[in-house]
Formats: sequence, structure tokens, C-alpha cells
Amino acid sequence: MFYFVLKILAFHLLFIAIDALTNPTINSRGLSLRVLSAKKFYSLSGLHSEKSPSKSPEIGENDSGTKNKLRIAVIGGGWAGYSLCESISTNNLPTERGSRGGIEIIMLDASKQAKGGLAGGYRDETKNNRPVEAGIHGFWREYRNTFDIMESIEGVKVDEVLGGFSPSVLYSKNGKVAVAPVLLDEEEMKESNFGKMPVIKDVSEKSIRRFIATNLPPPLDLPLLAEINNNTDRKGGGSKLRPIDLMSGLGLVGAWADFEQESRVSWKRYDTQPASLLFEKAGITDALYEEMVSPLLHVLPMCPAYDCSAAAALSCFHVFALQSRGAFDVRWCRGSISEKIFDLWQHQLEQRGVSIRGGSRVASIKKNDDGKYDISLDSMNEKTENSLIENCDAVVLAVGAVAAGKLAASSPALSSLDATKDFDKLRGVTCVAVRLFLKPHPTITSGLKGGLHDKTQLPPEFAKAMIDSPIAVCGAGIGGIEELRETGFCIYDLQRMHDEFSVDHYALHIDKEDQVSVLEIDFYRADSFVNCQNDVIVSLALEAVSSALGTASKIDQSGIVDSTILRAKNAVSHFSPNSALYSPDVKLDKGLYCCGDWVDRTGHASWSTEKSVVTARQAANALSADFRLANSQCDVIPAAKDTPQLTALRKSAKLLRTLLPLETLPPSPWVFAKQFLSRHV
Repeated sequence: MFYFVLKILAFHLLFIAIDALTNPTINSRGLSLRVLSAKKFYSLSGLHSEKSPSKSPEIGENDSGTKNKLRIAVIGGGWAGYSLCESISTNNLPTERGSRGGIEIIMLDASKQAKGGLAGGYRDETKNNRPVEAGIHGFWREYRNTFDIMESIEGVKVDEVLGGFSPSVLYSKNGKVAVAPVLLDEEEMKESNFGKMPVIKDVSEKSIRRFIATNLPPPLDLPLLAEINNNTDRKGGGSKLRPIDLMSGLGLVGAWADFEQESRVSWKRYDTQPASLLFEKAGITDALYEEMVSPLLHVLPMCPAYDCSAAAALSCFHVFALQSRGAFDVRWCRGSISEKIFDLWQHQLEQRGVSIRGGSRVASIKKNDDGKYDISLDSMNEKTENSLIENCDAVVLAVGAVAAGKLAASSPALSSLDATKDFDKLRGVTCVAVRLFLKPHPTITSGLKGGLHDKTQLPPEFAKAMIDSPIAVCGAGIGGIEELRETGFCIYDLQRMHDEFSVDHYALHIDKEDQVSVLEIDFYRADSFVNCQNDVIVSLALEAVSSALGTASKIDQSGIVDSTILRAKNAVSHFSPNSALYSPDVKLDKGLYCCGDWVDRTGHASWSTEKSVVTARQAANALSADFRLANSQCDVIPAAKDTPQLTALRKSAKLLRTLLPLETLPPSPWVFAKQFLSRHV
């Protein structure tokens, strides 16, 4: 009964949305990010940052009131580690009263470059000096704190570093499913910011669809704008979605309304169950699951439904697609993130006195007799003679979940804490990034859509297969390839995404013999082949591309000029059932903190890079409060508020749950209705 009522409310929501066409007061908020002057934008839109606590004006003043220059060690050189250093290194900047005593900050990273972690990269050592990255990383519209911290880096201009929002194309094992368009274009974003009602620009089907979608709350706008592919006249077939399949997605409305992203109670309730049970109870049809749900699971949380917690699935879909209009929109870096962002960021931090030490793998952390922390480095990986960093007042873990678990096991200072007792249960996802540098095809295919550049020198058959976007999002089981049975992947045409590889750049700056077309294939949950030889993985990548795009032929290996393969074993956070129970808060103990996308899962509604930045700011906030740092910059921009329609549903769900408490996941009103009708018809 609980969710049958909720189902009625969901259908009532549809009538409210339709009524919004003639009633501007019900128009969706359409909150979006202005990547320039972000803090000013959020202030104007009525959102307020989580402020740092009031602190003593003295830097590093200890409990006895005497001044003492703090020594802080940050372990990890990715988004979390850099964001933490950015937030507290402002204490080393001069003030109106002159220079400050400052704090000593030491960043330790296992990689030689110490620039970006899994988001970083480097130039290979060949004569061509080719850029290599550990996968391509997107920047979603609701990455509010990420864009904000990028603005603070001197020399980084967000609109010059990132391209515009891009569409992507979704593929299942049956072929092309849909083109996911940009949901909120720049003109609509401006109109939304100033509270203007959208207008129909012309009488085309596309314009009418966008007008209606603008007045619908998410996620009802997404299926209206997505271009579902029903063409089966191709190798591998095509989408087999019927209207009834799309409607079955409404079965998730009850759980979506019941699950609160920033509620520990909700996380505890849903995290113990696998997402497969969630979809079963929701009444999702097999077709919808295979064509849309499963492919998205394999590239967002990067795991199949049975190995993904129901809370993680709901949270992931909410953050990446449902929390606001345009949340599914994504931008991509115009080149290597390491070079475009982290090079300048590293310079800025070093100018503030941060010591960044690459090639420094931490072996253990111990508490000494003075109550401070001594960090032992793996001498095999340490570039200098100093394998011990002594007397740290504070240590911040800014590493991945599996690395944190290993550190906890080897570090008495960590293993003795209640907060780390389950770190050994944290798991990781294995990823493999394949970058293929190909001989450019003599025919330049132009007029391609969705990318920063509209030309490519990929073989025309492949270029035309990717006409709608340079990004192909592919679910598991593509081509019936056994190694890909549980492996999702993405295909990127980097000639259309990175300036360095663009056809126009080549024409002006690169000799013809040095030109290449570049294809990147990033695999997720790649345990079945991560240990294979490079040539085996390259062959698998070529077969995967051909099978996904439905081309008649494969790219010949003789056309490969260079290739790079980066393996990241168990390196990406795995959000399996019960994983949120092992996720700590940002403060482990006074002097011990952690941050990353696996930390504080029940808190701020964010994922991936954004979660790393948010928890870094939260950890910096806690550290600054403990050690009375007055000039840290660690304000957190809140996640998007629920739409008015979702807020109403949540209130109803809370009320009904108090009246009819449930111990497990709620049955879907969709399923309830079918069962009811089957008994009474």
C-alpha cells in the first residue's frame, strides 16, 4: 500500500509537469553551473557553501597556546590530495600584516610524476613524445566544487581547458541503443538562470521536444530527448526497446523517492542489498535492463548489478542523471588532464611551499613517543636517501580504498582505530586503458557531430559509425566476447576531442609523416585480461571496437603506429553491497584524516572526481579546526537541491514509511499494480 500510493503520486507528477507548460511557476529550476565565477553564481542562486569553522587567528597554535609550525603529510597525488593541499596551503600566503610563519606540507605519491593519480598521465619516452593517460575522465555539469577549485589555479581557464558539453552514444550487446544528447544548452541555461520561460524556436520535432522537456522535471526529460535507435538493419542488431519497456522504468520512482542521498539511514537500508534485487522489485523489464540499465552500470559504478549495492546504483544514477536538469551533460578535457590542469596546479602549490615528492610509496605510519606520526617509505621507490619522514602533526590519506586498506594493515597508527577495522573489506575495480596511434586514413571524414572538432582520419567506416559523437559508451557482453562478459568500456576518437590531435592542428603544425589518428579504449572490470600480453590486449580492443560499432571489418593491426596500455589493478573504488558500511568519515582521529571518492559515502551527494574534491575540502576543514588554521580555504558548495516535485515525493515517502515501515527494499508500485490486477481481473 505504501508504494502503491507513491505510484499514484508519480503519475500525478506527470500531470503537474504537463500543467507547467501553461504555468511558469511550476517550471523546473534547471540549476546549472556557470564555470566562471562559480561562487558568485551559487551565491546569486540562493545556495550557500558549508563554511569553515571560526578559528583562532594564530597558525598552528597548539593546545597550550604556544605557536608551533605544523608538519602535515598528504599521502596521494590525485584530485583528493591536490585539493587538500590547495585548501590548507593558503595558510602560507602573505597577509596584509606581512608574511606568515606558515605550515609545512609534504605530498607523497607513489608515481614518479605525482600529478593526478588515476586522472594523471605522462609523455612516453619515444622520439614522438606521445601523451599517455590512465583513462579519459569527464567533467559532469554538477561538478560544482571541481570547477570551483579549478578556477583557483593560476593559469587554468575552465573554458580553455575543457570543451563544451558533448553528447554520447550508448551501446548494448545488441547494438546501438540511443544517442544521449546535451540536455541543457547554453541559451536554455541562461534563460533558466534568469527565470525565463523557454520558447519554441521553430516547429521542428526537435524544438518541440526540447520545449516540452524543459518543463519536465528530471528524469522525465531524458527519455523525451534521447534518440532511441530501433534500426536492426546492421551487424549486431539494434535496440529492441518498446514503450512498455521505457514505462517500466517508472517502477524505480518509489525507491528513488524513498532513498535520500545524504541520509545514513537510507544508505544503511539500501546498501545491504544488491542492485539486482532493486531492479527485480522495481519490475524493470529484461529489455530495459539489458539495453540501458546494465550498460550504464558497467561504465558508471563499473560493475554488474549483482555486485553493486542498491544504494550505490540509486546514488550514482541520481548524481549523474537525475538530481537536476542537465546533470547527465558532460565536458571533456581538450588534452591531457595532467598537462592542462595538474602541471599548473603543481607549480602553484610549490610556490606556496608544498613539497611534492613523486616516487614515494608509503610503507607504514607509526605514532611516536611524542604523539606525532613517523612515515616510513618503501626504500625501493624513494628517490632520495630519506626513507623516514618524522614528527608529522597530521597525516591525510588521499589514496584509493584498496591502498588505504593496505596502509591500515601495515600501520599501527591506523590499525588501532575503530574507523579502519573494516578497511580490509574494501575492494577495487581493475581498469585497462588502451591508446592506439594509427596511420591516418587518406580520406578525412568531416561534418561529424558532438565533438570539439568535426574531422577525423579514422577509417571512414569507423568515422561514420561514430557520426553522432566521438564518445561511445558500451555495456558488457559486446560481440559475445568471453573476456568482455562482465566488462564495460568506452571508445573515444581523440582527434575530435583533443586539440593536439585535431586535423586542423596537424595541417598547421605537424609534418605529414608524424600525423596519427588516435583511438582510446578504456575497459572497466577488466580482471579477465589485465595480465595478458600487450599484443593480446590490443587485438581484444580492436575486436571490441568493431563489435560495438557494428563495422564490417576490424582495424588492421598493421595500421597501428604505436600503442600504450596502462593497467590499474583494483585501483578504482568498487561500491559493492555493504561497502558504504566500511566507508569512513573524513576524520579518523585527531591528526589522522582521509579523503577520496570512497570516503563519507552517506554525505554530500557527489561521485568520482567531485566526491574526491568535496571530501578533501571537508578533511581540510576538520584538520583546520583541530589545529586552528585561520586561513584555510575549504568551503564546500552544496549539491543541487531536490526539485520541488522530488521534494514532494520524498515527504510523502517519509510519511508513508512511518505508517508502514518496511525492513527491506520497497516493492515497486508497478509490480504491485500488476499483481493486484492479475488477482482481480
